[in-house]
Amino acid sequence: MIAIPSDWVLLDTNPESWQRNAERIVDDRFHGRRLRAAERRAVLDFLEQLVADCQRAGAALSMVQLGRMSTGAVGSAGLHLGWFDSAPQPAGLTLVRQSLPRTGTVEEVETPRGPGLLHRDVAFTVPPGALTRVRSTVLQLFLPLPGTTWTAVLSAATPHTELEGVLAEVIVAVARAVSPADPTDTADAARPGGRADGTGAPGDADRG
Repeated sequence: MIAIPSDWVLLDTNPESWQRNAERIVDDRFHGRRLRAAERRAVLDFLEQLVADCQRAGAALSMVQLGRMSTGAVGSAGLHLGWFDSAPQPAGLTLVRQSLPRTGTVEEVETPRGPGLLHRDVAFTVPPGALTRVRSTVLQLFLPLPGTTWTAVLSAATPHTELEGVLAEVIVAVARAVSPADPTDTADAARPGGRADGTGAPGDADRG
């Protein structure tokens, strides 16, 4: 089980319904606020790319945050949950540390389920509708579940400096709210491995 931040929106990645869901998210989040046609198209392009990344990586759960930045620009961030099965090896921080890339920084985070590792790095990508690469902060929090071979992988990314601090707080808060449910319930939806906007197995981080 996992607690979802109240101001984030679940992202539907079903091939048959994601487009309607994306349009509804944009309309709901910007209801009553002026959104130029070009801005709406850019946000929908962002959600389309996010859905494709989540489908490719097999993320079990995906959430988005949309809104106006202090500059007036439209801001966006993604938060995702996946599961990594290390069988036959038991889940643990040692295995996670061995699999992490050498770039970025790593810090230990305490949770009710035990310690996790928060890996912070940057990636340079070309957003939908853009012509140049932009810098994005990528966070991955790995939480091994004691006594199992499963590790919860929480990932978040944003190209907006203004959202970096909030994103770090949210990903840690969500990790601390993970309850000891049987992660095999999500195995079909979350194929361990791959990465969606930061989501994936330890060390499987395509920096783009």
